[in-house]
Amino acid sequence: MLNRFSTLLLIFLFTSPLYAAVTAKVDQSTLYQGEKLTLTLETDQLDVTRPDLRMLQHEYLILGTKKVTVSSHSTNKVVTKTRWVLLLRPIGDGEKIIPSIQIGTESSPELAISILPADQNTAAGEGSLRSIFLKVNVDKDEAYINGQIILRAQVFHLSPLPNDFNLTQPESDDALIKPLEEQKEYSTIIRGQNFTVTENSYTIFPLKEGTIEISSLFFSGSLNNGSLVELNSAPLLISVLPKAITTANKLWLPASSIHIEDNLSEYTESESGKSITRFITMEAEGVPASNLPSLSPLNHKDADIKLLNVVLEEQMTEQGIISQRVEELLITPHNDQGTTIPAIEIPWWNTQTEKLEISKISERTIKTSMLTYTETQSSKQASLVPQHNSVTSQSNSSNLLIWLLTAISLLTTLGCIYSFNQLRRLQQNAVESETELQHEQDLRDQVASDIAEKNTFQALSMACNQNNPEIAQLRLIEWGQIFWNDAELHSFEHICEYANNHTLNFLILDLEQHLYSNDNEVWQGDLLLEAIDKIRNRRQRTQFDSNTEYEEYALHTN
Repeated sequence: MLNRFSTLLLIFLFTSPLYAAVTAKVDQSTLYQGEKLTLTLETDQLDVTRPDLRMLQHEYLILGTKKVTVSSHSTNKVVTKTRWVLLLRPIGDGEKIIPSIQIGTESSPELAISILPADQNTAAGEGSLRSIFLKVNVDKDEAYINGQIILRAQVFHLSPLPNDFNLTQPESDDALIKPLEEQKEYSTIIRGQNFTVTENSYTIFPLKEGTIEISSLFFSGSLNNGSLVELNSAPLLISVLPKAITTANKLWLPASSIHIEDNLSEYTESESGKSITRFITMEAEGVPASNLPSLSPLNHKDADIKLLNVVLEEQMTEQGIISQRVEELLITPHNDQGTTIPAIEIPWWNTQTEKLEISKISERTIKTSMLTYTETQSSKQASLVPQHNSVTSQSNSSNLLIWLLTAISLLTTLGCIYSFNQLRRLQQNAVESETELQHEQDLRDQVASDIAEKNTFQALSMACNQNNPEIAQLRLIEWGQIFWNDAELHSFEHICEYANNHTLNFLILDLEQHLYSNDNEVWQGDLLLEAIDKIRNRRQRTQFDSNTEYEEYALHTN
């Protein structure tokens, strides 16, 4: 008996894993289309980072996530486990798999579920379908890459919507999505009934060619009779066309309208050695401000041109987005005979006429007014000619001729010296121009990126100070794209990966809870803003300590 027990004990020890794997379970494995399920993941690991949920986004809408630490006492020993509770809504119907999810060093097992068609759900209340329904449409199902698409989500309802109603926002890993106007309401008559329409509109900019998918929108709310109504739209498929043209500078701007102008006239007069401030403004319809290109080159052989500031603004209208880029430049001519600033040409693709167009500012001429060096020296030499009232006219003529010959000789010598210096300067500029152009362009790009980051951070600060979780979600992703220089950053998971900050992970979880749960508690954005500000300050200290030249350049441009 003892030998048998020992054998069983050895078998148990050698066949049991050294650590428990991640367990996974769902509250229901069969459900109807449009219904929700709860996925629970549990692990013995402590202080694990946020699970990688990207594998779920293709087949499921993630409505909420929650982290719970569970402790239990057994045989005088405390066992602590980390539990993640995910609220999911499957997309479509049929047999589906919940994929394996990585948590720390372990992965959860796959789970199989079955989604039945919604029309087979006999428990669905038809009365609710007649009194309230959801409609989602786009103004076009085909667009160019980076071109604008407008999506409108409309909830039609006979009775006022409850205070606890929730309408999710469209999402896509392959598109930039921005809300347009504030939510609005209006009335319409359908089959003799007066419906109220609550509408949200968004502008979508595809980021890659081919077919992209815009996620389903989900509506939930309580009716007057206390019953819960949930509506789900179908995913939208958008066909994205490639660039229609390829320009010399590889600039691709699909827009309905683009206009540029500046404050300088065609001819401008200035005193030599004094600087002129130039403002160049570009306004575009159907283009996000982050896509507007740089306008003025900084390299010029006859003038110093410095970028002082860049301001990006966006105006959301019912017809789409209107963006503006304003560049403030300081021009200091160092050529006393005048300076010509070359023309600015911005090629863009007109999405209304399907033609290439060019917005242009003609060249600008800056004239400098001062006495030339030759005139100044001549006046000085003339003042040195002696005046003797007592000498004869013949002696005066002879002295005058001598002084004129001396002045001509002196001026000729000075002219040769001046020409030699100018030639040497031109040769030096020719050798150094390419290096200076690249170097200054790098500094310019870095300063412009910092200015754009400051603008997006100010927008995020405003959303956090107003305790608006929906706008904060969008502004946080926009800020992350610029801060980490990654146009493919489109989710909170990407931000958590880049930040690698436990505090920010929990604050993003709290934001998601307010976005996707029915909790009526007001979200507070001050802690999230404080965490982001600390990340920015840490980055800035590192950059400034390692790059003194950039610090000086940024100081001059701010």
